[in-house]
Amino acid sequence: MRTGLVVLLILCSAALHAIALPPWSVSFAAWIALVPFLCVLRDLTPGRGFLAGLLWGTAAIWGVGYWVPIAFATYYEQPFWFGVLFAIGASMVFAGSYSAGFGASAAWLSRRTSGAPRAFLIASLWVVWEFARARLLTGDPWLLVGYALVLQRRLVQVADLGGVYLLSFLVVLVNATVAELLPLGRMSLRAVVRTVAPAAAVLVAATLYGAERLARPLPSEPELPLVIVQGNNDLGTQWQPAFYGRGLEQYLSMSLDAAAATHPGLIIWPESAINFFLADESPYQSAIARMLDATGADLLFGGPHQDGADTGIPRYFNSAFYMTADGVLRGRYDKTHLLPFAEYFPLRTIELLRRRFERVRSFTPGNEPLPLETRIGSVATVICFEGIFPEVVREQMARGARLLVNLSNDAWLGAGAGPEQHLAMVALRAVENRTWVVRATTTGISALIDPLGRVTARTATFVPALLEGRVVPVAIDTFYKRYGDVFAYACLAAVALAFVVLWRVPSTAVSASATYSPAAASPKST
Repeated sequence: MRTGLVVLLILCSAALHAIALPPWSVSFAAWIALVPFLCVLRDLTPGRGFLAGLLWGTAAIWGVGYWVPIAFATYYEQPFWFGVLFAIGASMVFAGSYSAGFGASAAWLSRRTSGAPRAFLIASLWVVWEFARARLLTGDPWLLVGYALVLQRRLVQVADLGGVYLLSFLVVLVNATVAELLPLGRMSLRAVVRTVAPAAAVLVAATLYGAERLARPLPSEPELPLVIVQGNNDLGTQWQPAFYGRGLEQYLSMSLDAAAATHPGLIIWPESAINFFLADESPYQSAIARMLDATGADLLFGGPHQDGADTGIPRYFNSAFYMTADGVLRGRYDKTHLLPFAEYFPLRTIELLRRRFERVRSFTPGNEPLPLETRIGSVATVICFEGIFPEVVREQMARGARLLVNLSNDAWLGAGAGPEQHLAMVALRAVENRTWVVRATTTGISALIDPLGRVTARTATFVPALLEGRVVPVAIDTFYKRYGDVFAYACLAAVALAFVVLWRVPSTAVSASATYSPAAASPKST
């Protein structure tokens, strides 16, 4: 296969992958997006598979994250060209490198297996590399391929068994099975059935499981009336001292208006709703207490926290605070999984980059992801970026949390695809843990999400908004909540075993049809 055609097929695959994911979520694209890429890998050596994977991964992440350079340049107040260069480097490290690893290992496997076994191994291998991407180098699980199913109401329900990785497995299994059928017309009907039947059985089983989950009634009590306050803070001014009072006044005023109409039991403000240290600003804390006394509601909100100032070595945290209606601060959660290049800078020794990233704040990660204890029971609270990490959410939910709250400042994502993508990923946490999710953001999208992953209410972006609703805080047990990413580890074990077994198998470029047609079994050159 000529290099130009290989590159074209890889780029077409990456483009289909992009439209299969939020915000477009073109459903049919999910089932064929990877087919060109997988077909290409069958005829490549592992070395060339590595390069093909690097190209696919870099192109794919740009397809879904095309908005990143603009967001980067805006947040860090840098030229657009620097945002582009940084995004290229980051995409190659945080996405392209793992796709390159997949490409090399998939090319190796493809030359030693065929048919349905190859399809299942390729799907398992994909999960292994996605899992590595989500866990290594601080982790980057932004829009894994399984999120293409977030609007497939029946199929998405299996996330309470294996999380997003099980969804990724289903998507890649179908793609790999379709790839096994190509080129068309070279397989007997029996061979087609033998290739398709295992994947079809898995897909049918997943669909039936999802239908059964959808048919189960959700708990309807006890209901908690609440209101989310979306203040639409300006990213450029919210951290200026002169804005402290104005920003707080806006949140207090909007909260009083909402409480007068709906009488909520809980008011929720987003990440960075306050931009001062609560303990150092007693007049502001008193103002919050007066608002709570007037509304009779509890308050959950985000802001910075400082400790150790008296030692001369202060530490700063990105925190969530819980105050009861009597104005007493009852709990605090410190963000444990910080966002690199925004909340801490991992390459501070490189002078050129350090000057470019002077705006990066030096936060300290929290000690332990403990849920907040409230009057309605334990509440899992994750801040911004933490919501896209299944294991971070699960760890709090497994400790008996009855509700998941995601406080976020999505202003830096802009008004395009970024907020929609962030919402879709957080929605899957609802399914994995069978919990209501309350998402409060500074500029949108704030939302309420039920335990089936359905967004029941949401706001627009970059407008002040009040989102009122009712949720049912109740703990529902799930396999995923109890055992975590055991499915991903099972895929790792299966792939490791396959490599051991196949290590001595001769390398030949095997197509699907080669398994069933002796005439097609001659090796192809690369």
